[in-house]
Amino acid sequence: MFTIHTVQPGDTVYSIAEKYNVPYTRIEEDNNLPPNYNLNVGQAIMVVTPQQVYTVKEGDTLEGIASAFGVPIIQLLRNNPKLSDRDYLYVGEDLVISYDNKNKSIEIIGYATTYISDEVLRKTLPFLTYIAVLNYTFTAFGDIEKLNDEEIIKIAKSFHVEPIMFLSSITVAGKGGYGITHSILLNEQYQEALISNALTIMKDKGYYGLNLSLYGILPDDLQAYTNFIAKATVRLHREGFKVFVTLAPYTFGFKAGVPYYNTYYSDIGKIADYIILITYTWATATLSQVLETTVDFLDKYISFASKQIPPEKIFIGLSRVAYNWELPYVEGESLNTSLTNAAALDLANELGIEIQFDEATQTPFFTYTDYGVDHFVWFKDTRTVNAILHLVDRYNLRGIAVWNILYFLSQTWLPINSQYNIKTISQNSGEGTQS
Repeated sequence: MFTIHTVQPGDTVYSIAEKYNVPYTRIEEDNNLPPNYNLNVGQAIMVVTPQQVYTVKEGDTLEGIASAFGVPIIQLLRNNPKLSDRDYLYVGEDLVISYDNKNKSIEIIGYATTYISDEVLRKTLPFLTYIAVLNYTFTAFGDIEKLNDEEIIKIAKSFHVEPIMFLSSITVAGKGGYGITHSILLNEQYQEALISNALTIMKDKGYYGLNLSLYGILPDDLQAYTNFIAKATVRLHREGFKVFVTLAPYTFGFKAGVPYYNTYYSDIGKIADYIILITYTWATATLSQVLETTVDFLDKYISFASKQIPPEKIFIGLSRVAYNWELPYVEGESLNTSLTNAAALDLANELGIEIQFDEATQTPFFTYTDYGVDHFVWFKDTRTVNAILHLVDRYNLRGIAVWNILYFLSQTWLPINSQYNIKTISQNSGEGTQS
C-alpha cells in the first residue's frame, strides 16, 4: 500500500506512524528523515506497507536472502537503497523483500552526466531500465565531441541497465544555437558523417541505442529533421540499435489549447522506436518553461501526442530541477537559481515556512523574504511523481524519463518502485523475472 500524508499542524513522525499503524523507523527510512526531524506543515510524507519484510539474522548475506526468497539481488537493492553503499548487513535490520506491485510494469530512463557521483549512480541504477549519458555534442560538419563515458557504461551494464547515447547540439548547461543544427539538416554529406560517427561511438562503447535530441530547429527545418530521423533510423536499425527521439513542445510548435495541424508527431512516431515527451530545464529557466514540466501541461501534451503516436512508444518527462525566483516576477528578466528538490525542502524547514500546494500543476511551493527581497520557490515532491504515474496509467504509456538523476531522492523512486515492476531489457525479451 502506498499512501501520501500531508503534514498537518502538530504532526510528528511518531503520530503519523501510529495513524497508519506502521513502524516510525519505516517512515524515517522511506522519507530519508534523520532522527527527531521536525516536519513542515504542508510537507508530503510517504507511508508504504511492503508486501514482505525480512529481519536479518547472524550469518545472512544478500546473496543468501535473495536465493531463499527466489528474487534477484537487484530487487533487494531497489527495495533497500541503504544497501547500495555498503557490502554488509546489520543483524536485526529489516529488509523489504517485495511490494505488491506485480500487476503494473513500467520502463524508466534516467539522464546522467559523466560526473555523476559513484554513490548516487549505484544507488539509482536499480530503478532504471535505461541510462541516457550526457552529452555528445556535434559540430556543424557532423563531427562529435569526445566523452569519457566508459566507466558509467560499465557500471550501468553491471546493473543490467542499458546505456543510451544522448546526441544533441545543446551543451549540458543548456546552451546552443540554431546554426549547427541548420547546417546539418541542409547538407546530406554532413548528415551521413554525423550518423557514421555516432555509429562508431555506439559500437566501440557498447551503447544500446541513440537518443536524438537536436536543439534549435528552425520551423522551416522541421521537415528536414523528420527526414534526417528517418535516414538515421534506417542505418541504426541495420546495425541493431534502437532509436529514441525527444519531441520538446517548444521545438515542434505545440501549445496547449491551440489546434495543431502539422504531421511531425505522427510522422516521427511511425519512424522512431520510442518517443520522449519532455521539456529540458537547466540551471536557469523562465516560469513558462517550467510550466511545461507540470502535470496539467503534460496531461494536455500527452492527450494530443497519444493520438498521433502509439502510446506504448511514449515516455513522459519528469523534471527534478527546482527553482527559486525573485519577486515580483518578470518573464525573462527575474533572477532565479536552481536547486534540488531536497534542498528546496531543507530551505523551507530551515525557515520554518509552511509548504503550499498547487492542485492544478500538482506542485509544492512556498514564499519567503530575504533582505527585503521576496522569493518564490517551486519544486517537486512525491505528489508530483504520483500524479505523473497516474498519467502513465491513464494513457497506457511505456514509462517515464527522469531529468536528471544527479542526486538521489526517495520521493522520486519509492512511488514508482512500490507500485510498479520496473522492467529491464532482459524482462522485455522474456528472460527476466518481475520484482
